[in-house]
Amino acid sequence: MTNVERDRRRRPWRRHAGSLDELAAVFGRRRIALAADDDGRTFLIRPDSVAVESGADPEKVAKVVEKWDQDAAKRMRGRSRDRGAPGRAVTKVTLPAPARHRGVTEPDPLEHVRQRLDELGAADIEAEPNYVVLGGQTVTGSPFGQTFTWAGDMAFIGDIAEVSLRSSVEPAEDPGGWPAPLGLTGRNAPKILVLDTGLRLRDGDSPSEAEHEVLRACCQVGDDWVSSPAPRQPPFPVDDDDERDDDDTGFLDFEAGHGTFIAGLVHRQCPDAEIYTAGVLSSFGDGDVAHVLERLDAATAAHGPFDVVVMSFGAFLPHDESTLFRETLVSLLGGALGVAAAGNQQTCRPYFPAAFPEIVGVGALAAEGRAWFSNFGPWVDACAPGVDVVSTFFVDVTEPAFGRHAERRFEGFARWSGTSFSAPKVAAALAQAAYLDGTATPAAVWQRVAADYQRLRMPDLGIVFNV
Repeated sequence: MTNVERDRRRRPWRRHAGSLDELAAVFGRRRIALAADDDGRTFLIRPDSVAVESGADPEKVAKVVEKWDQDAAKRMRGRSRDRGAPGRAVTKVTLPAPARHRGVTEPDPLEHVRQRLDELGAADIEAEPNYVVLGGQTVTGSPFGQTFTWAGDMAFIGDIAEVSLRSSVEPAEDPGGWPAPLGLTGRNAPKILVLDTGLRLRDGDSPSEAEHEVLRACCQVGDDWVSSPAPRQPPFPVDDDDERDDDDTGFLDFEAGHGTFIAGLVHRQCPDAEIYTAGVLSSFGDGDVAHVLERLDAATAAHGPFDVVVMSFGAFLPHDESTLFRETLVSLLGGALGVAAAGNQQTCRPYFPAAFPEIVGVGALAAEGRAWFSNFGPWVDACAPGVDVVSTFFVDVTEPAFGRHAERRFEGFARWSGTSFSAPKVAAALAQAAYLDGTATPAAVWQRVAADYQRLRMPDLGIVFNV
């Protein structure tokens, strides 16, 4: 790495000075901190961890870490001996709580992160903040009546009930017309990995089987990389089972059912696909880069290689770049086609991983053109309908009335809007085209489609997929 590249990665950022208002409690509970780069653009990080390059010498990293946490350094050395050669994903380094100094009642957690990154950098170890990624911040189909809460220049859409954002999902009837697998002789079924909130699993004797009968034949959850159970206390754990109400409030968590919904969309468009799911987002919709890359690495080692990886989440990044995130993600994908949601912030600001050149970024269409919530710009490669989409959901959930909202009863299907649901449509359409072709990969199909000048394109939304 040149000095210019190193300096570019270490450009300044700071704690955002604005008030989070009602979001402060939500962010605090979920271990999310709001930061801003020197141009004032906001982004989210974990205040208690950093991401270190996969190629870093574990002993070298441990030597730096022991300056602030000897126990953490000891654990790091122990894991290194157990694992042998390091994996391809970045290493998540957990930070201790910042020390309180005389006269300071509340230490700045982001300054604490900056100091630890500086110490790693001084040892020539490449590291970045552990950026927070969010699920598609799902919305309802119209801007009228929406509740917006702002974190700097980022809009969060949803009613805040106590310290949780309330889900905007609505019950729906079974749309019917679920296609049967073609089972074409001599064809390899596409292998599709959905990185999201996981898949809702059955209780009882078949804990690795999908709860929803539509998904049982096609969705496979890798038992050998399911997270071990963790205490049900804030911050709630991320695992491969799509949780409904992790905080026991009686209401669906903000992104509960997100992964199950997306699995249904993939199955509907490509019924022959082998669909694998991995939990990288909590049921509240948050995850982080280190965990995403770790899970992708583990899933690929256990069940890969995959043909397509669906990522209906994203993040804004300082200075609109993150070389470590990009390099590691591309390496882990290998020959798989990465497809990601463009985000629902109504902005042209690049949203990652969708805006990485190697990833197919997907925006949302409405009947009149671009959906009002969809991000847009030259970095968006494709688009598909994303308003009032119907797919699989929890099979037996009743949510009580809240404020102006009536009671909601879910019996297997739901209606949602967002670029989160446009992305899996495009991913599955490309996988289905590759399956029908019999010789091409989804990545090759995408290259062919992207080069076809006769394809219908929308300004700042890319190639139209009417699926």
